[in-house]
Amino acid sequence: MSARLSAIALLGCAVLAVGQPPARGPAEDAPRPREPGAVAVVPEAVARDRKVIAEVKEHSTLMANLQHLSDVIGPRVTGSPRLEKANRWAAEKMKEYGLTDVKLEPWEIPVGWERGTATLKIVEPDNGKTLTVASAAWRPGTAGKLTGPVVLLNVRTKEDLAKYKGKLKNAVILRGPPANVAPVTDPSYLGSRPAPKKDEPKKEEKKGEPKQEEKKKQEPTLASAQPPKKEDPKGEPQPPRGRPNFGQMQALRTALDQFLRDEGAAVVLSDSAKPHGLLTMTGSWPGSDRGTREPLPSLFITHEHYALLYRLATAKSGLVPKCEIEITNKFIPGPITVFNTVGEIRGSEKPDEFVVIGAHLDSWDLGTGTTDNGTGSCTVLEVARALSALAKQGIKPKRTIRFVLFTGEEQGLYGSKEYVKKHKDEMPKTSMCLVHDTGTGIVQGISLGGREAVRKVLETELATLKEVNGWKGLNMRNQGGTDHLSFRNTGVPGFACDQDTDEYRYTHHTQSDTFDHAKPANLIQGAQVMAVAALRVADLPDLLPRDRIIQPKKGGEPKKGEEPKKTDDKKGEPKK
Repeated sequence: MSARLSAIALLGCAVLAVGQPPARGPAEDAPRPREPGAVAVVPEAVARDRKVIAEVKEHSTLMANLQHLSDVIGPRVTGSPRLEKANRWAAEKMKEYGLTDVKLEPWEIPVGWERGTATLKIVEPDNGKTLTVASAAWRPGTAGKLTGPVVLLNVRTKEDLAKYKGKLKNAVILRGPPANVAPVTDPSYLGSRPAPKKDEPKKEEKKGEPKQEEKKKQEPTLASAQPPKKEDPKGEPQPPRGRPNFGQMQALRTALDQFLRDEGAAVVLSDSAKPHGLLTMTGSWPGSDRGTREPLPSLFITHEHYALLYRLATAKSGLVPKCEIEITNKFIPGPITVFNTVGEIRGSEKPDEFVVIGAHLDSWDLGTGTTDNGTGSCTVLEVARALSALAKQGIKPKRTIRFVLFTGEEQGLYGSKEYVKKHKDEMPKTSMCLVHDTGTGIVQGISLGGREAVRKVLETELATLKEVNGWKGLNMRNQGGTDHLSFRNTGVPGFACDQDTDEYRYTHHTQSDTFDHAKPANLIQGAQVMAVAALRVADLPDLLPRDRIIQPKKGGEPKKGEEPKKTDDKKGEPKK
């Protein structure tokens, strides 16, 4: 703050030296009190912001890069040759843009996986239906072509397994009823709420009171025993009171998996829970807690086809539906070397302090990985290009800005965890990590995760972004599901761009994740926001403060009159 006021004072002296206004007395020279909420504006810094914004707008290579990554390189499953090809392509782009110390930083996964074919056909009743399915990742194939009954499980305790003993040979398993999928005409499907009618006052939800859709949740079954997916980048599900917690459900699921293997079940089906024939995808290599057990074959199936099988399996006619199933997948013996792609613009004054701008380069393979997360990766490359171009013109960051394209994000943020581990000595000197990972939506703000001290700094520093279309400002929400969390867990201020959802719920992990859904204006806007934020934080007098407010409720603001608790350690314990 003192540096800005000094700059204003010098500017004022220059104006007086021109000799236009007459000299005034001491009382007249006293500065007026600043208006509440006003910020000190340094004209040179604002001009620099505008140069950054103009550079991205006028010389962007973002869409050309995204088209190449999507259409030429294609989908990039962690551990695959295509992902390594993308790593090396991104490194060459960084070098082309003038970044220094460009490298591929290796880490390892225990086993690789290649998708084969998957077919599921109804043979009883003979309705001619071949169903739309895709194997979950890191799951095996079947032992050839199998035919077996469709069995709906109703398991709430381990004791419930006994009633299925001897009935599951080659069975196609449904773990519960179909998901409740909102129609595409319902705005809530995209994570937004319909606006209230003009003659209807807004209804306020009491804090702690469940939302209407949460009141309709089903009784706990194995369908609800899944670990939280990265379906909602802005929050994580919480178990309702009185229900088994995640640990209990996971133990039940482990017992079920063993039972299904012992009984010879063919495959477990998961409702993709998306509209209009869209599939979803997830999966990861076995963790150390699973030992050497062979996982069961598992298929994601479109919501409509899951519902069809459910209706047949629960029909009162007594007909037992049967399906023919065949899956061919391949495991690649490990360990497999995987890479993060890293490059930087070296700081002019504090080169050993860092601002990290990141996104994940890996993707799923039903589409081409455009919006998850080719968009973020190419936005990061565009920020690198623009800031490097300005550095060549003399606008150099004081701290080093490092650009990182992580891998293994889809399996559990593994690449960013490995980066943090490798660079652990730099974490105390890393001012910020900012990540772009919610598709093609415009960047409306940055979610600060309760860091009030950071908000006070960045509200001033990012004031110029009010000139950028779509920017709404900072918020205090916690945002999960992507690589900034690996930094936040070490105490580094780690943030994710708060993006408009746009079509993300349709493209996220689906076969619709393709280049034609990318929106150039939105992505260029995101690159402008990230570039301004990176340069501003790099040029701050000090590192961003690390105090973090512990929110009274997930994603909420502190209550009025409540003294916010602060933390400055990675575990979130209150400061003493």
